[in-house]
Amino acid sequence: MEYLNLVNQIVAAEQSAREIAREAREQESSLEAELEREAAGIRERYMERARRRVAGVEETEAKAAQEELARWDRRLERAMAQVESAYARNRDAWVETLFRQIVGEQA
Repeated sequence: MEYLNLVNQIVAAEQSAREIAREAREQESSLEAELEREAAGIRERYMERARRRVAGVEETEAKAAQEELARWDRRLERAMAQVESAYARNRDAWVETLFRQIVGEQA
């Protein structure tokens, strides 16, 4: 009888070991799927963070470009004002000089 008990215990232990191995395989496959989902989530969070940073840099660069254009516009306005001022001051002299050059060449 003891021999039969021992065999039954061995069979029960083997069945238990098989069940534990099956559960371990199931857990392993579900763990792999969970790890893949987690990795995809982490990847997406990092990509979203990168998109926000890129958007921030683009906004900063656009503002800097607009400020630079505004500086160039102000510089152009000053230069044009200087040209207009020089024209207003020297208009008569320039007309006289051009007239003399034209008449002098024809004469």
